[in-house]
Amino acid sequence: MKNILLILFFITFNCYSGIVINGTRFIYSQNEREIALSIENPEENTTYLIQSWIEKENYKTNDFILTPPLFKLNPQAINKLRIIKTKPSLQDNKETLYWLHIKSLPSLSENIENSLHIVVKSSFKLFYRPESLSKTADSAFKKLLFNYRNHSLTAKNPTGHYITLRELRIDGIDITDPGMIAPFSELSWEIPISKPNTVYWNALNDYGGKTQLTSQKLLLNNE
Repeated sequence: MKNILLILFFITFNCYSGIVINGTRFIYSQNEREIALSIENPEENTTYLIQSWIEKENYKTNDFILTPPLFKLNPQAINKLRIIKTKPSLQDNKETLYWLHIKSLPSLSENIENSLHIVVKSSFKLFYRPESLSKTADSAFKKLLFNYRNHSLTAKNPTGHYITLRELRIDGIDITDPGMIAPFSELSWEIPISKPNTVYWNALNDYGGKTQLTSQKLLLNNE
């Protein structure tokens, strides 16, 4: 009797033993008719079934069309996944965050006994960016305003951009996994320093790389 085990994993890597996707985050600018990303199958013998969809706040959305939403990817083949905006306009003063999910299912071989087949679901950030913000994307991270009060460091984001912090350090102490600050929002961290002096930070750019390191002297507010 043939025993085939099917396991479902949820990961967020853009490259694994299987398909390869040409990006870690994607920007859809308002003036673009569509954007496209490539999905490659570098394996020699495995065929994959690829399923894709877009969510907003954990719900599937009809703000975009994905084509093709379901397709077969043969060994050593590349296919394009196109994303097309369907609504005439979204938020015009701030970015909107979506999640692009891509799931790959390897074909089952009748000739392999006791084989392990893994379904991989990868999730990528998809940002819709209004035209009014196109020229400020590279410098938005520099606009963050930091303040300190009662062992709490707070960063305010006065811009319409999502700012994903890559590194955050205060007086030599690194804050691990500092997170992402939504437009016109703030984020706080507890720190074990009574009188901090300077905060240093950088962020992810549109291509997934990190920006230059920036610093700011802190004004202490212990009221």
